[in-house]
Amino acid sequence: MTALAAAAGCLAALGLIIVVRELRPAPPRLDAALARIQATPLRPPTAAAQPDGVDRIGAWLAHHLTRPAGMLALPRTDLALLDRSAERFMLDKLALFITGLATPSLFFGLMALAGGRPSWTLPVLASLLLAAVLSFTPDWNVRSHARQHRRDFRYAFAAYLQLVVLEREAGAALNAALEEPAKITDSWPFQRVHHALTRARHAQQQPWRALARLGEDIDVRDLVDLAHTAEIAGSEGAKMHDVLVAKITGMRHEASAAARSEANTRTTAMWVPTSLLMLGFVILVGFPFFSRLLGSG
Repeated sequence: MTALAAAAGCLAALGLIIVVRELRPAPPRLDAALARIQATPLRPPTAAAQPDGVDRIGAWLAHHLTRPAGMLALPRTDLALLDRSAERFMLDKLALFITGLATPSLFFGLMALAGGRPSWTLPVLASLLLAAVLSFTPDWNVRSHARQHRRDFRYAFAAYLQLVVLEREAGAALNAALEEPAKITDSWPFQRVHHALTRARHAQQQPWRALARLGEDIDVRDLVDLAHTAEIAGSEGAKMHDVLVAKITGMRHEASAAARSEANTRTTAMWVPTSLLMLGFVILVGFPFFSRLLGSG
């Protein structure tokens, strides 16, 4: 019984550690950061370090258990935005799934040892339900963090474009106007843009294609739309200054509308707890009066 209690405690602690790890932003991976700024790999593919056994398990899970769409789809763009690997993501899901399966079984096993007689269907259903809920916790966490990161990226990208416009007005060339503002801060959105532009320069590619590829990788449509508009404007001889100003204006209007919509949604959601609070206050104040009134009658 002591061994079962210790095992249940260890599994519960493991599940809690994994949940806390999921809720905490992960540090950026060094290999992903180097890949963004390198035009070619540092070493030939044959000399690259082989993944360890744990990563191989995660890669096998990602290849065989995921689907292109639906609830089993792998959020690759969200993981790319957060600099997280698909292998580690699948390993976290597996660990939480096993924890969800084992914890109710151990709990009901301890109840049986203590003299209780729980039905076998209840532990099985509880294990399956808890395992399913815990296995989708990394998906919800990744999507939530990615949604916030995309919002932050759009705000930072609008400020970056404003700096690009100022560089162009100061007479800087287009490539210099794109690269210099990305170097002024260590903020992660500016760093992602800087790495994409640096990689494009090393590969002798157009900067707009690098920004479009970055937008596709992290699922930020503002980057893709701006790159396509800039390419069309460059081929037709339009002024890049006007294109950037129009994009900045559109992004600011969109951000303002999104902020107003979120504020209205939160204001509407506050009516429920406020109404319940007022109802409780009325019951608390009026209960003595109605109690005395009914008692006197």
